[in-house]
Amino acid sequence: MESERRLTRAESDRQSGAVSSPVTVRQARVEDAEGFRRLLVGFTGYADKVPWDDYLARYSARVDDPTWCLIVAEDQSGELIGYAVAQDFTPNLRATFTVGRVDDLWVDPERRRGGTGRALMEAVFDWARSRPQPMVLDWQSTPEAVAFYEAMGFEADRVGDQAEYPAFCLDLRTR
Repeated sequence: MESERRLTRAESDRQSGAVSSPVTVRQARVEDAEGFRRLLVGFTGYADKVPWDDYLARYSARVDDPTWCLIVAEDQSGELIGYAVAQDFTPNLRATFTVGRVDDLWVDPERRRGGTGRALMEAVFDWARSRPQPMVLDWQSTPEAVAFYEAMGFEADRVGDQAEYPAFCLDLRTR
């Protein structure tokens, strides 16, 4: 992934039809810990139940671990408005590829429909493409986000016990 990518107003408007301010999508840094936690709590309220010291230790370790991808989107004022988290589980002993998982993609509801979610996912895809082995990257969607992933060209896999939370996959083994 490029260390920082700016989503311009024209690009954002073209992607979504909405008018928005430019955002910067970049890798998370240790100094983003507080703002990142605010976003986590926005995504799932129980995230604030993790004691701060435990959270900070986990967050700091993941920021520096190349098998983790922590991406943030910030507005012109430097406020974090969205994030994505993915993990590379590394190849098992019988495979020539690795499996990754997108754990979270979340944009502040007041900042949606401006291309930020798409830019965050593209940054995760860039990270997946940069891994040492080809990756099969998968994730599960909330019912509200299915149309977003389908608009990006992915097909929902509704087979399984939670069809309302379909799976999506980016298979990079053919690169």
